[in-house]
Amino acid sequence: MSKRDDIVTAAVDVFSRYGFRQTSMELVARAAGVSRPALYQHFANKQDVFAAVAARVTDVMTDAAHRARDAGGTPADQVYGVLSVKLETAIGVAEARFRQELVSEAAAMGLSSTEDRLVDALVDALSEVPEPRETAELLLASTVGIGQSDGTPEALRHRLRRLVDLVLGGLDTASHQRS
Repeated sequence: MSKRDDIVTAAVDVFSRYGFRQTSMELVARAAGVSRPALYQHFANKQDVFAAVAARVTDVMTDAAHRARDAGGTPADQVYGVLSVKLETAIGVAEARFRQELVSEAAAMGLSSTEDRLVDALVDALSEVPEPRETAELLLASTVGIGQSDGTPEALRHRLRRLVDLVLGGLDTASHQRS
């Protein structure tokens, strides 16, 4: 792993613990075990570090979503697997009080490709339902809401599974009624 990769790995934890506004280049440098001048050899500023962190998180989430989608099982299992990637990230990556700040900052910087990639993975899993892109976008938005709600991780996972079962069950029932 390169020094730049080590810094990004350390920065994921720093942004998760302190949010975007409270994170400083000094905190990132300390967490990565490098001097501030060494940090500036790899990154121009905090936004540059944050963009690298966002790219890393996006890649990790996308890979996990594709593995979940390709793991087999019922379409509901595949959809739940992809959405679980988003939910687990919401539960585990950042402290609750900083989640929205980090998402907002990423969107403001134009770094919101994670949702697009997750929607694409969901569309593949939802290929048999009417309007798979719209369904994928609605399910992903609902997952974000579940991730921001109160409850234990187990309760949030249960809510997500219930949502997937209700939506896909409803779509299956509707398609059988039209036949």
